Amino acid sequence: MADKKTPTKPAAKAKKPTTAKTPPRPSAKRAAAARAPRPAAPIKSGASRKAATTSATTSEVKHNFAATRDSVSKLASEKAAQLKSDAARMTEDAGARAKVMARDGKDKAAGAIASLAKYIDDSASSVDDRLGDQYGEYARTAAASIASLAATVEKQDVDELIDNTREFVRKSPAIAIGGAAVVGFIMARMLRGGSSDA
Repeated sequence: MADKKTPTKPAAKAKKPTTAKTPPRPSAKRAAAARAPRPAAPIKSGASRKAATTSATTSEVKHNFAATRDSVSKLASEKAAQLKSDAARMTEDAGARAKVMARDGKDKAAGAIASLAKYIDDSASSVDDRLGDQYGEYARTAAASIASLAATVEKQDVDELIDNTREFVRKSPAIAIGGAAVVGFIMARMLRGGSSDA
């Protein structure tokens, strides 16, 4: 057999011991250039294009999200302002209706008080016959006072009546309670008398 020569590997070079050298300090221009942002490299491969497209899509999504958020915020502000104005308008309408109802109630109350005064004045003659002239005169005086009250209620505005009533009750609460009791008693007698006639 023929002897083939096998190639031998060259012996590995021995490594020389190295001493650590400090790199030279860069100049100010080089340091500034190292800190400056580098321009974007041109797109070379499909992977780079995909990354750039993804970045552009993300940027578009962020922009669209911000625009949508601003639009929704603006719309919500407009709706809130509209609801606030609607509530104010409804409050004004309710206040106006309440004033109309209060005015109607005041007119009805004035009419009822005047009717009460007329009823007491008409009853004064029967009081004269039953209890004496002195009590009949009390009934006439009460009827005149009640008629005066009816005229006052009729000519005053609702707000004035409320203010006057508050002031009267604050100054003399006992008289106010007693007057309310007397009026309630008289009204009950009138209603009971009116229902038994029917």
